[in-house]
Amino acid sequence: MKVTKLMSWLKPFLVLSIICGFALTATAQNYYPLEVGNTWVLESTDGAEKLTYSITGPEVINEQELKILNIATSLTSDPTGAPTDHDKYFVTLNDEGILLHQTITDEGAFGIAEATFEPPAIFFPTALPLGHQWEVVTQTELDLVGPVTSTSTIEVVAIEDVETPAGIFQNCVKLDIKRNVDTAAIVVRYEFLQWLAPDVGPIKFQNVRQNVTYELQSYNLVEPTPEEMPPTEETTEEVTGETTEETTEEVTGETTEVVTEETTDETTQETPEEGTEDEEPAESMVEEPMMPKEYGFDVTLEPGLNMISIPLMPAEPYTAKSLAAMLEATLVIRLDVATQRFIAYTTVDEGTGFSIDGGKGYIVNTPTAGMVKFTGTAWDNQPEAADDAPAAPTLSTHNNTWAFVVTSNIRDMETDTGYILVAENLRTGIIATENITSDVKRSSAVWADLNRKSVVEAGDKLEIALYDERGNIVSGPFQRTVSTDDIRNAFLSLQLTVGDVRPKDTVLAQNFPNPFNPETWIPYQLSKSAEVSIHIHNVAGHLMRTLDLGLKPTGAYMTPSTAAYWDGKNSLGEPVSSGIYFYTLQTADFAATRRMVILK
Repeated sequence: MKVTKLMSWLKPFLVLSIICGFALTATAQNYYPLEVGNTWVLESTDGAEKLTYSITGPEVINEQELKILNIATSLTSDPTGAPTDHDKYFVTLNDEGILLHQTITDEGAFGIAEATFEPPAIFFPTALPLGHQWEVVTQTELDLVGPVTSTSTIEVVAIEDVETPAGIFQNCVKLDIKRNVDTAAIVVRYEFLQWLAPDVGPIKFQNVRQNVTYELQSYNLVEPTPEEMPPTEETTEEVTGETTEETTEEVTGETTEVVTEETTDETTQETPEEGTEDEEPAESMVEEPMMPKEYGFDVTLEPGLNMISIPLMPAEPYTAKSLAAMLEATLVIRLDVATQRFIAYTTVDEGTGFSIDGGKGYIVNTPTAGMVKFTGTAWDNQPEAADDAPAAPTLSTHNNTWAFVVTSNIRDMETDTGYILVAENLRTGIIATENITSDVKRSSAVWADLNRKSVVEAGDKLEIALYDERGNIVSGPFQRTVSTDDIRNAFLSLQLTVGDVRPKDTVLAQNFPNPFNPETWIPYQLSKSAEVSIHIHNVAGHLMRTLDLGLKPTGAYMTPSTAAYWDGKNSLGEPVSSGIYFYTLQTADFAATRRMVILK
């Protein structure tokens, strides 16, 4: 009897064609082998960074098994190898090619971006002929900027041979990837070039905008395991009583290899009655559970403003105060997603400030450059990286002052009264505001331009004023000139006192409450010191009461504790009757009259 078997060296190619859905032709090569365990290590030509591609999984999401393509960037100088950026792409394979179901990408200061594709998008098509073009559109939301739409247009621009430290690869496809990222605040454009070698995968990558090129240093392609092979098509036997016929299986259109074995009486006795050959069951691969790890790595901060995210969850939670102390930063700014307003903590503030969370962006100011070491585990509110190593913060720096804070300690605020701190750059006309309640003694108004345009310069004059909830100035306006030290610290600090007003004009304001019974307050402000009196008349013009306030310095007298008070009584101490009354503010060179109503 003769038994025909598929040669073992052909199995990997058969499995690749089954798993990847790629026909083994010149126009549809296996440019991204997706066996779990495959890795590719690329290094920048300047030796500073390492780019690692790896295939992990499968992971079951929505009852579907997805493999994960991980792309991680790390510093070659970091002995821990902790990634500074880590993106995950959840994919499957079919006749169309590699389909993209979900992405989880680290956008640095903007946070972690997650996107789901329904239906799945074509990540890499089966065939990549010269000139072929396709598009991937991603819609997600980021903490710092809100909704984001990313459109990547990919085109095969060349088929060429490529030389790398790992060897020379022929017939590589060169992909030109143009990516536009649109947000409500900014539009960012990127361009990348990627080279894929047939039956190998990624061998070269270039960030055109940053002029950084990565070349393949080493790679490891895992041979498919036996259990991935189709169980009934590998071995074919045909047994007859007298003759043995050869059975062949055609793997490609060109070559067929057959092994012919002569069977004897002894071997015939060992052959199973069903005419099939027993095979040893393949040992299943047991994947050991990944245990949580603690990581640590150094991050270099540039002098000035840095935009960062915090990748590791520390044993003791960070606050704005503890993070500022750790980074030796003068301020920490975050975006309140609910109100879409920036909130700041400065080193002159009391308390610990706000909490620091994973997956969110923060603006920090470090007057001098330095290195800081982060330690901890992956954030429990973030997806785990494929190798359990969380991504380091992405740093974004610029040498101008694109974020600045005016912080103020406020004294003598009225209980249960709301205030608004207003700061205006008189050179640019840009205004920053902050709502305040009386239980908060310090407040900060924040300028921040995410396009990295300067919001303040040394020598600028800032005008700061505090308003009450009725829109009256209760402190200020004061002018401050921004110094070089203020620029270095990225904030200016001053003290405000309710009632300390520098009005430009003398004004008589409306009494409050109005109507009233039996008492009311009469607010006013003086542009210069003056002897002040208030005369109260009835509708007949009779003088009911005079309030002699005496010499009053320049300022605003707008609150119950500073405004003129009338108890609703005449000069004889008798309560006046209900009706309309007129009150007149009198100084040496000013007089103004308003109406008020007593309603009993």
